[in-house]
Amino acid sequence: MTTPPDDILLEITAAGVSLRVAAIDAATGEEVTFIAPHGTAEAALARLARDKLAYVRARRARAAPTPAAEPRAVPGRKGGRSIIA
Repeated sequence: MTTPPDDILLEITAAGVSLRVAAIDAATGEEVTFIAPHGTAEAALARLARDKLAYVRARRARAAPTPAAEPRAVPGRKGGRSIIA
């Protein structure tokens, strides 16, 4: 069974005068959370969830893994295992 690309599961929990919203992408299992005012319409919460998931995906796609930095060689020092501040 495949899920539509925009299929989002919403978990809405009342917390005092706020709503805690957890949005889960049904296809990937990726989850985001946010807080909204208590009177917010469910359609607006779904739109915010979809937008935040898109933002997180785009941010993750832009973040390319960087190679580990090689320790710098300091003239006159041997070993390279000490910390130089």
